[in-house]
Amino acid sequence: MMQKLFLFLFLLSGISLANELPDLGDYSETVIGAHEESIIGSQILQEVYKSDRVIRDVEIEDYLNKVTDKIVKASDYSGSGITFFIVNDPSINAFAMLGGVIGVHTGLILSASTESELASVLSHEVAHITQRHVARMIGKLQKDSFKSYLGIGLALLLARSNPDLARGAILATQAMGVQTVLDFTRENEKEADRVGIKILDKAGFDVRGSIDFFKTLQKGSRYSSGASPSFLRTHPITSERISDIKDRLSDYPYKQRADDLSFHLVKGKLRVFLRNKKAIQKELEINVKSRAYVNELGERYALAYAYLLNENFNKAESELEWIMSKNIENPMVDQLRVEILLKRGDLNSAYQVLSRSIKKYPKHRIFIYGLANYFIEKKLATEAIKFLRSYVLVFRNDSNLYELLAKAYSLKGMRLLQYESLAESFYYKYNLQEAIAQMDMAVRAADGDFYQKSRVEARLKQLQKEKEIYEISKENL
Repeated sequence: MMQKLFLFLFLLSGISLANELPDLGDYSETVIGAHEESIIGSQILQEVYKSDRVIRDVEIEDYLNKVTDKIVKASDYSGSGITFFIVNDPSINAFAMLGGVIGVHTGLILSASTESELASVLSHEVAHITQRHVARMIGKLQKDSFKSYLGIGLALLLARSNPDLARGAILATQAMGVQTVLDFTRENEKEADRVGIKILDKAGFDVRGSIDFFKTLQKGSRYSSGASPSFLRTHPITSERISDIKDRLSDYPYKQRADDLSFHLVKGKLRVFLRNKKAIQKELEINVKSRAYVNELGERYALAYAYLLNENFNKAESELEWIMSKNIENPMVDQLRVEILLKRGDLNSAYQVLSRSIKKYPKHRIFIYGLANYFIEKKLATEAIKFLRSYVLVFRNDSNLYELLAKAYSLKGMRLLQYESLAESFYYKYNLQEAIAQMDMAVRAADGDFYQKSRVEARLKQLQKEKEIYEISKENL
């Protein structure tokens, strides 16, 4: 009953669940083990990536990866990795999940006044993970409070993203015991503040971003006729807590830190992406003309992007030229030029820009995708394969690279390698069942040499064993 209800609620919220949620059974420990938590985290991500509310924009992802990497490296996190996803939701929120998973609302990114404010929230969420607050709270529940730990994990996903909907579900099912996992305790929040501030400082951000963010929340809620921001409901703040944060900040010297330009460009891109393209163009034109903006480069970039979406290429180029006249060196600016050239049908000029950009920014995946697509579009399969194989060694868990590699192999009729690449693509989308199906097709392919056949056979056995272990783990939890 509970699982069916949360299936219904997730469908309503744009996040679909699998038809059957594994019953993880009784658990005697007060803290969920790392292996069990990893299983739940993988299942959550599999469901998350099915949602059309999750934004899959590689430029925004890479920017947040850059910020998050600094934060994680500054923490004492010892897990296999922290994965975040971006939810298309205007509310100001972020939430930590089991398995090192963090959800970030677009509303949080857009509301942050500085990069340090955004980093302060991410540091706070990382602290919840390093201190294992979610795992500890769930581990304390009795078996009859909630029959599926995965169900709790997915309920938490809904709770953090939409607190009111989740609380309604709890009341409807009379499962009041699970309320204990919906809100972090005061002790949890105090510890996350302390650890988060320490991480924030070590990562090189301004620790005062943590208190500035609360001021931003208060300012935003002052003009709202609805309830308080989601972040305040899932991370309750008191005057005592604010006072404690201020006391801790006094131990840190003042640090003036300039925002990375990408912070403002990402905000600009999100504003255009999430709004009606005609309306946002008009708004941005007024802002630029009246100089009503926080960052002129960010506003001009957003306007150029809006012109591009509205297919006003001349004005888009004019804004881009203004930005470049300021001697700006930024990968997002280069990519905007690429997109304008592609919209004009100038594939060769776009290739020239991509070739230069990838040398300047070798870790920016948008340029890797662009060059790979260029080779595939030009039917240059050999070049595409050589290029992509070098990058899958760098970005081993990037499903898009494997998908592009499969397209390149398809051009040459190399079926075994095509199916193998598709299998890896599905694997890194957390779809183990489809990964096994594609790898089985690779094994059955008529082409391929002895070493390739041996490799895909071994990999298929590995995937099948992983699925077997996963199923056994679910039964024994």
